[in-house]
Amino acid sequence: MTTAAPEKTLDRIRKYLAIAEHPNTGPEEAETFRERAYNLMAKHGIERAHLAAAGQITDELSSWALVIDKTHQAERIHLLASIVGPKTCRAVQWKVNGVTYVMVSGYQSDLEVVKMLFASLSLQMAKEVANVKPSGRKSLSTARKSFMAGFASSVFEKLRQANKAATAEADSTNTGRSTELVLRDRQAAVDAYYKSKVPATGAVKSRPIGDPDAFLAGREAGERADLGGGARLGSSGQRAISA
Repeated sequence: MTTAAPEKTLDRIRKYLAIAEHPNTGPEEAETFRERAYNLMAKHGIERAHLAAAGQITDELSSWALVIDKTHQAERIHLLASIVGPKTCRAVQWKVNGVTYVMVSGYQSDLEVVKMLFASLSLQMAKEVANVKPSGRKSLSTARKSFMAGFASSVFEKLRQANKAATAEADSTNTGRSTELVLRDRQAAVDAYYKSKVPATGAVKSRPIGDPDAFLAGREAGERADLGGGARLGSSGQRAISA
């Protein structure tokens, strides 16, 4: 048995994202490869969940900590939250000596995908937001924050849709436990593990959308997106993050 996500599958996902991101790839071809990446990620996650539930592989619970720099910090944390939820993980943020950390907890196979998506989508969002123009009398800062909120919202919905399609496909061929029950048990195990690591947290307050036009533009950018650390946890200032 192995705890690592199959490298061949991850390589295929990386290749799909690379083709979709290439400057010489046309819009229609890019969309085709993006969809392949989304669907493969979702199918991969559900397959691993079923195999782990049946005892055929070992997919251990673990945590991944990273530093979130100050550039679009709140918006990047929101983007991470939009990935974490659909991938059956939990996350908490905290600050020590002015440095903001986030710890993501979940099964190792899911964490591999979260890392891949966050790295890719952070770059895509930063590239897209550089071209944002404010509407009316809105400030550039407000427009950019609204755009990134829309981007993260779209990513969240696309990941959820891919999960739904993969679940239906798995249940059409699987004769064992339903995927819903397998994922419910998996989420319960992640929640228990997370609480053992982070027994008490506050909640991150959502921010109002200051520029609706930029928010919608961000959602459109998210529709085009390629979905395809060792910090110590402090004892105070912890905030659970969610989309």
